[in-house]
Amino acid sequence: MNTNKPRPVPMIVKLFQLGFRIGGRIAPKLTGRFAYKLWTTPPRYKTPVSEHNALQSARIEVHEINNQSIATYQWGQSGPMVLLIHGWSGRGTQLGSIAKKLADAGFRVLGFDAPAHGKSSGKQTNIYEISDTIVALNKIYGSFKSVVTHSFGGPCLAIAMKNGLTTSRVVNISPPADTVGLVKKFVTALTIPQPVEAELIRCIEHDFGEKVWRDSSMQHNITELDIPALVIHDVDDVDVPWHEGQKIAQAWSKVRFIKTSKLGHRRILRDPMTIDATVNFIKNYSAS
Repeated sequence: MNTNKPRPVPMIVKLFQLGFRIGGRIAPKLTGRFAYKLWTTPPRYKTPVSEHNALQSARIEVHEINNQSIATYQWGQSGPMVLLIHGWSGRGTQLGSIAKKLADAGFRVLGFDAPAHGKSSGKQTNIYEISDTIVALNKIYGSFKSVVTHSFGGPCLAIAMKNGLTTSRVVNISPPADTVGLVKKFVTALTIPQPVEAELIRCIEHDFGEKVWRDSSMQHNITELDIPALVIHDVDDVDVPWHEGQKIAQAWSKVRFIKTSKLGHRRILRDPMTIDATVNFIKNYSAS
């Protein structure tokens, strides 16, 4: 049972809701194109105090990848490399607590800001551009023995692996099962009327093809993976319901599924039990 209280609706969201309601009546196609632009534009937030230590302790590099300047963060001096992939509107340092524990355990850790996120360049991005960035980082830094993802980072990794990236073990924290569900959440949150939603869907399919829903679905893309995986999801996650993590676990052939509670979608990344489970899963495998 979800024990979280409903969040207050921010004023900016109320303004968008009003705009979509009016736009849906007078110009649904134009409003739908605006919705598509908004859908591909991640809000960029300042680095919170809780991530300052991770930021200050990281070795920061910037690489030009696909005409974007991509900021990367490294922790640890030696050992197998672990890649960390943040979610939509996140940052590389968001997984800093996990990075520190992995570095202390003898791993080299690489995080990065996806295009249009954090300190990287760009204003708009999409799942395929982020996946291409992951593949490019693999070429720059060498093989990733393990990968840890949060939220939208899971589907991005799944596409990257479909396109040839290899790793030995994966941890998915709070992963969404498919893109259709993400669009529905976006539409619901902004109370987008049906004619505007239809134009939004048309724009997505125009740019990425009618098969985009299957091609971008994490649940679909992981079905043939035979590497060990750990899925961790909180039952009080209101951004990505825990049942989606359960679907990912059910689709993965070699998997362990852990449910947490009272952590939500982001606090789970700083939870000591989550961090220990993640590090032990990677460490025990590497030692075997």
